[in-house]
Amino acid sequence: MNKLMKYSLSIATMAIAGMFGACTDIATEIPELPNLPTVSNLKAEVANRVVNLSWTLPSSSKKIEGVTLKVNNNTEVGLDATATSYSVVGQPMEDEYMYTVKVKYEGGYMSEGQSVIATVPYEQLADLTSFTVSNIEKRNVTFSWTLPNASGITGVWVGLDGEESGTVFNISEYPNGATIGGQKTGVDLKFRAKVIYDEAYYSDGIVVNTALPEMEVRVGYLLLADSPADLPDDDELAAAAWFNDNYVETDKGDFIPVAELPNIDFDEYGVIWIEVDRVGLALGWQNLPANLVSETTLNALKAYGLNGGSLYLANMATQMTVPLGIVPENMPVNIFGSGDGDPNNADLWSINPHLGWIFQNEGRYYDRASHAVYEGLAFEMVNGYEYSSLPLLGGTGKEDHNSMWDLNPYWNEAGNPAPDCVKWFENTTNSQVLAVWGQVADHCVAGMVDFSGNAVHGKCIAMGLGAYEWHVNAGVNPYQGNIEKLTENILNYLK
Repeated sequence: MNKLMKYSLSIATMAIAGMFGACTDIATEIPELPNLPTVSNLKAEVANRVVNLSWTLPSSSKKIEGVTLKVNNNTEVGLDATATSYSVVGQPMEDEYMYTVKVKYEGGYMSEGQSVIATVPYEQLADLTSFTVSNIEKRNVTFSWTLPNASGITGVWVGLDGEESGTVFNISEYPNGATIGGQKTGVDLKFRAKVIYDEAYYSDGIVVNTALPEMEVRVGYLLLADSPADLPDDDELAAAAWFNDNYVETDKGDFIPVAELPNIDFDEYGVIWIEVDRVGLALGWQNLPANLVSETTLNALKAYGLNGGSLYLANMATQMTVPLGIVPENMPVNIFGSGDGDPNNADLWSINPHLGWIFQNEGRYYDRASHAVYEGLAFEMVNGYEYSSLPLLGGTGKEDHNSMWDLNPYWNEAGNPAPDCVKWFENTTNSQVLAVWGQVADHCVAGMVDFSGNAVHGKCIAMGLGAYEWHVNAGVNPYQGNIEKLTENILNYLK
């Protein structure tokens, strides 16, 4: 049986399975017995950037329950009991990768592994033969391109030169060009286009310069009530009041009544903020306010995203990532709280941009503290943590309303899809996790996430950390200024 694995922009999504807990606590040791028969004739042949592995299963009176493939002593792939081959697409060029195959026997016993080394040789990948700007309209840029005469082409990546985030266009839908919306106006822009091969390899790319005529770009706040004063929760009231003072009164933004959303000029708004934070709300995007999840509103938000508009989904609104197609349906928010909280909790709550602090010696540590959303904010050493974090909530009267992703279900003892669940989540959703709970030093949650735009939606930041609370129920939050500055940074980044 032949199977295929891709190290690519978008690893195929899979159903949520596994246990909840710390990512590092799930693995179960399976004993290896040297007297158990192993695979033989293990080979790795590289052709057209594909590593084709093959082996012979042992003859044994013991029942074989499966085969395990380990990549570079890290990622494990569980195969069925009859598997004798496996193809890997997307192994980095010029890097030696070791593949180890083990046989799993009845009772959970594992044979010793047989290993083989494979290297994908460097290949100069052909760029587009032409790349031009064919039309500019408001904040929308239409590109035309000509694909090279080469095999394995699966898409074209277009983004601002020097930036990692960009939009991927599948060539089956966009063989000759495409439009990117929501671009900055009044400044010179350099767009780079790269040809994607096998969904994993990129050409160097070619650049075209252009500029969009300057136009005013505003910030919108989706109003889910007849007026800001009619919002039903103190947190939503506080957020709307701050937006009114800092955007409406300064003529930088507008409240957009939800019923008017289909009628606005999408190019006028660089970002729309959707804030939902209500006591007693049930988990599930279908349980969000009815006027937010109506077919009319969802269609309008999808049209806005298709035009390149960005979204800031705050608190319980993070669940909108599913109906808007920002995350797959089988990867919804799975950590959620909407209770009254503990009125006596006086802990200091912070958010942590140092992902996988305890994995620094394993190549699985990601420092996101330099992201634009943290500009001008001071990280502090608090609560005895070994790393700095950003305090957001102090005093008492906290509600503890998380609406975020537990990453544990994306890693199980079989190694599917990968022990590095942060990287797998990011690859699968084309995103970057920006923060976890302040106390988290491993990979177990994703609390604030920056989702890149693509051909069907613009950029999106989802903020679901309980420390992001606009109004405490008692006293004063000494870190209210951090919440406000963080919000301003997020809106500026998305706009």
